[in-house]
Amino acid sequence: MKNWTVVFLCLFSASIAGGMALNSIIDYAMLAGSGLGIFCLLTAGFFQGRKMEAEMEGKQ
Repeated sequence: MKNWTVVFLCLFSASIAGGMALNSIIDYAMLAGSGLGIFCLLTAGFFQGRKMEAEMEGKQ
């Protein structure tokens, strides 16, 4: 089973850094990077919740 939480946390960091790096080249790059980062952070939380729920069902 892949650990999608780690993947989306790395994407969160990369999107924030990408938005900061492209801010002087592309208008609203920081806004787009932050929006994508928030989406990735919420997705990581979703996958972590699913993983914890599956572990709790396995213990009972």
